[in-house]
Amino acid sequence: MRKIIFLDFDGVLNTEYYQGLLQFQGKQWQDEHGAFFDPRAVRQLKRVIDTTGADIVVESSWKYLGLEAMQELWRVRNLPGRVIDITPSLTNNKNKGEGIAAWLSEYATPDARYVIIDDEYVALDAQIPFFIWTNPYEGLTEDHADRAISILHRWL
Repeated sequence: MRKIIFLDFDGVLNTEYYQGLLQFQGKQWQDEHGAFFDPRAVRQLKRVIDTTGADIVVESSWKYLGLEAMQELWRVRNLPGRVIDITPSLTNNKNKGEGIAAWLSEYATPDARYVIIDDEYVALDAQIPFFIWTNPYEGLTEDHADRAISILHRWL
């Protein structure tokens, strides 16, 4: 059974707290791939992936750099899991939830389980049970990771 994490970056892995801390300490806050991710949030993502075996589909605006760039970012930064795809870019001002629905319609099997993790309210009504809404200051927390694991392990 396939398990998917639809993952946003800004406000989930790239937190306002961590960016502020790096800047306050006078440290570099980004590289050629973009802003550095908060290690606390990355640890929680790793826990979700290690526990569930889920793969990642990027639904972040970073996806506009392309799938290869996202996979390179994952490799260079030694991030957890596997980025297998990005959601489609839809026209007519459609939101991220519709991009996720389009991806699921195209690639997911009926028994696939998924979770959406974003700091913006992006879920369509049918996606609400699978949606985790983060605070952009703290990003992906232990509680969010616990919920993601629970969603990916149960059948609703």
